[in-house]
Amino acid sequence: MGYLAIPRKYRPSKFSDVVGQEHVTETIKNAIKTGKLAHAYIFAGPRGVGKTTTARIIAKALNCENPQDGEPCNSCSICEAINKGAFPDVIEIDAASNRGIDQIRELRETVFYSPSRGKYKVYIIDEFHMLTKEAFNALLKTLEEPPEHVVFILATTELDKIPATILSRCQRFLFKKVPERRIIETLADICDKENVNFETKALKLVAVASEGCLRDAESLLDQLIALSSGNITTEIASRFLGVLGSNILQELLQKGIEGDRKRLKESLNQLESTGYNPSTITRQLLSFIEEEFLKEESIWNEDELTVAFEIISKNLKTIDSHPFPFTALLFTLYKLSYFKDLKKLSELLKNGISVSPSKTEELKKNSDESEIKDKNGFDLSHYIKEVIKGKNLVEIIPKNMTAYERLEAKKKELEIKYGKRVMIVKLQQNNKNKTVKLDPESEKKVDKIVSLFNAKIVPGYPRKAK
Repeated sequence: MGYLAIPRKYRPSKFSDVVGQEHVTETIKNAIKTGKLAHAYIFAGPRGVGKTTTARIIAKALNCENPQDGEPCNSCSICEAINKGAFPDVIEIDAASNRGIDQIRELRETVFYSPSRGKYKVYIIDEFHMLTKEAFNALLKTLEEPPEHVVFILATTELDKIPATILSRCQRFLFKKVPERRIIETLADICDKENVNFETKALKLVAVASEGCLRDAESLLDQLIALSSGNITTEIASRFLGVLGSNILQELLQKGIEGDRKRLKESLNQLESTGYNPSTITRQLLSFIEEEFLKEESIWNEDELTVAFEIISKNLKTIDSHPFPFTALLFTLYKLSYFKDLKKLSELLKNGISVSPSKTEELKKNSDESEIKDKNGFDLSHYIKEVIKGKNLVEIIPKNMTAYERLEAKKKELEIKYGKRVMIVKLQQNNKNKTVKLDPESEKKVDKIVSLFNAKIVPGYPRKAK
């Protein structure tokens, strides 16, 4: 016999072999053991997760000569015939190519004939949603009152396209995507049986690329074994699949946050020349950020990860449709560096420090008043230049006239905070030219941040008049 592809070679032959669908297999196995099997089932779920495979196992379990606790023996003549696809009482129909009313009429005529070898006739209709409206209607009566020796198993990837009249006549089972961990375990087991060396990180990349489809994962593994000559490394898998390792994703994200334009461009150029897809890279970055956010310890804090996720998410469609997607990805990642500037400015303001044109003057501020919040949680210390505490009176000197008006409006809240009478010192006219201003470079950074986050400048913020 010639070479048998891995998905066929390691296709599950009993319920316990089906990966990630225990909620389905256990229920059906118990129904077979107790003789409470339904006459029609609908198996719905993504491709390659075990719908048709489970249907074939049911056919074997129902007709097996030596069933064992609801499982087929896989050694009797009937099980072997079904495994080879040569058993006359198991009829598989592809609804994508046999979707008309004529094919369903033929099926209805054969349904009432008794099984030729087994106990049951099992009809497995794949891609069931592809049937025409007339074909659905023709099947209704048969599904409602089928012969006792017939079981229908209808497999579909699009449950919403099945008419309600059909759904109400069948038991429904929803197949899930196979968890990444289970896919990695299954692939590792196959590699051990095939005497193939592998790196676990390489198998993880295969699991990520398969998107929960075990059949796809096994097909990719088959190709990787041939490509790597039986030694699957992370580098080979990454290059073959177009999926980046976590170390490269971390490097891209860090360069973006640091604003290292030159090295960021070099990294993206290298990925582009290797053949990586920018849309795939972007989606991997989002998944990587999510993983880092859920970790107990990460090299980035929650604010950095939240902003990174928001910026990259907003630019995902742009990257997908852009005529120069790698350039769009470059600018998207560079935008992450704006948050670094925002943090610096925030720290300056929080500590009561503003930058003058000479960048040498530092405003005096009472160290005890680092944070004075109003009832809405806004920090009023941004408006305060100096606090002078007396025995029965607290004098507050504002930074400018705008700050004076703001503090005057919050006077009662300030008196509750200090437990004394508060006087807001009104600035003289000759002080109006002493308003603190940011230098041109800081002004540009503020403009970038305002544009990026759709922000508004709060009253009293130390910047030039436009």
